[in-house]
Amino acid sequence: MSGINTDEFMSISFDFQKIALILVIIGFVIMRTGKLSKGKLHRHDIISTLGYLLVVLSVPYMINFTYDAIISKAISPVILIHSLIGIVVLILGFIVVINRRGWKIKRRWKTKANMQILLVLWLINFILGTYMVLFT
Repeated sequence: MSGINTDEFMSISFDFQKIALILVIIGFVIMRTGKLSKGKLHRHDIISTLGYLLVVLSVPYMINFTYDAIISKAISPVILIHSLIGIVVLILGFIVVINRRGWKIKRRWKTKANMQILLVLWLINFILGTYMVLFT
């Protein structure tokens, strides 16, 4: 039987996370550099959307990692907090990042304040995730 095994799938999923991180950083830099033109905003939207989609594709890796930690009874509060914040980031990310112009929810939820909340939550989750990778 051909195909990829679980370890290869998890490796690919983890690679998606790395690429998504790079895309998020590029999107943020585009947004923060100089005057924000309509073209830069459009590039930021596309890059952020691609990064979000890669994170969504890497969710199986994250679920597997958390499941293994729970089963092995090696679950730490950092993993739990990271997982909970990650769920909130994915939901808020769907509303803020994926939300397109035709959706009525955009007018209510796609605001600068919500994007800043998403950024803060993402940064906290990134720091927790980095801590997990380096020290667990």
